[in-house]
Amino acid sequence: MKGCRLVVSSLSALILLIAGCTSGRLLCVPAEYKSIQSAIDAASAGDTVEVAPGTYLETLVLKKGVIVRSKGNEEEHLNHTAARRTIVDAHGEQKPVVEGADQAVIDGFTLTGVGRVDHHQPGHPHGVQSRGVSPIIINNIIYNIGSTGIGSHVNEGKPANPYIENNIIYSNYGLGIGNNHESAATIVNNVIYSNTELGIGSKNGSHALIYGNKVYNNGLSGIGAKDGAFPTVVGNTSYGNGTTQVLFMGAGISTENTYVPLIADNISYDNYMAGFGMRGGAKTYLTGNTFYKNGTVGIAVMGFSEAQIENNTVYDNPMGGLRMDATIQAEVKKNKIYHNGMGGIIISRDTNVSIRENEIYDNLGAAITPTKQGPNTLVENNKVHGNSKTAVGPYHGQGAPMRMQPIPNKPKDVPQH
Repeated sequence: MKGCRLVVSSLSALILLIAGCTSGRLLCVPAEYKSIQSAIDAASAGDTVEVAPGTYLETLVLKKGVIVRSKGNEEEHLNHTAARRTIVDAHGEQKPVVEGADQAVIDGFTLTGVGRVDHHQPGHPHGVQSRGVSPIIINNIIYNIGSTGIGSHVNEGKPANPYIENNIIYSNYGLGIGNNHESAATIVNNVIYSNTELGIGSKNGSHALIYGNKVYNNGLSGIGAKDGAFPTVVGNTSYGNGTTQVLFMGAGISTENTYVPLIADNISYDNYMAGFGMRGGAKTYLTGNTFYKNGTVGIAVMGFSEAQIENNTVYDNPMGGLRMDATIQAEVKKNKIYHNGMGGIIISRDTNVSIRENEIYDNLGAAITPTKQGPNTLVENNKVHGNSKTAVGPYHGQGAPMRMQPIPNKPKDVPQH
């Protein structure tokens, strides 16, 4: 093992503790083993396979508790220099570049070259695959995969709980990261862009933590959840999504037919449709987010959905700050909604909603336009000023009368953007 060296980053040190792999042999590729897979096969839990720079035409099956790491120091791993010079290429094979294993680590590689497959068919391969296993996937570049970049699924009743951090995931034929079938991935601080479908997608009972990612220029929504998935979506930046111009699926963040317990502190802008959109009986709590300069609206609540919308900032959207259509129930409270076209809040089709304590100003249209409110709609204690039409627009429904506080003077500390 002479001349073979392992430098562990602070992130990697934490991962090693999680994996229980803080000691063991060091197996060097290609100095001692000609292929990465032959080194993995020779390793045991607690060992590290260190891979020198180069291009390796192979696919990998990880082993429980074995670390597979490219050669490089802490900075080279964190800034992806090590990954750019250490490439694992599936060379067109229709199988994963990396098949995961419990407590295994894949750290610091460019992973590419899976042949194109129908990623809507059950059992299709991913670039990095976690089927019923929970690997640690850090500091990699994953691109030009003929299906989803990273995928997590159940296998024989066992869910997948991978840890996914500081990866660059782009130009894959499918999703950047897909979560399915009760998986519970932790997805932190990744950059995900220019994938054919969603940047990060969740469905079928998966419950990922999606935190601090940058998600942009994907074909459909940046971050999407549907069909019984319940991720937690916090602190992400999502922009420029919806490049295929499919209307509802062009949101920064979207939900459909599911309950998402928390969408908080995200920034979503310049998406084809909306900053945030929900429909089809979706439910969520939306708080502390900023939605601006999207193609239609900042927030769209549609199709018998339920939402609590609180302390968000919504501005510069051409077709309204917040549009609610056929919503069962919504509470809209303490938001700042301004500089939007067609009005601040637009309500239609028998929506039952509470609109309280918001600041709604300088919109091109009325602060609130209740086209057709439901019987339980309440509007009170809002601050409205500077809108180009009267504070409350025309109402044509049969519900209870809307009540609006008098318009106060414009405050001196209006935020500038």
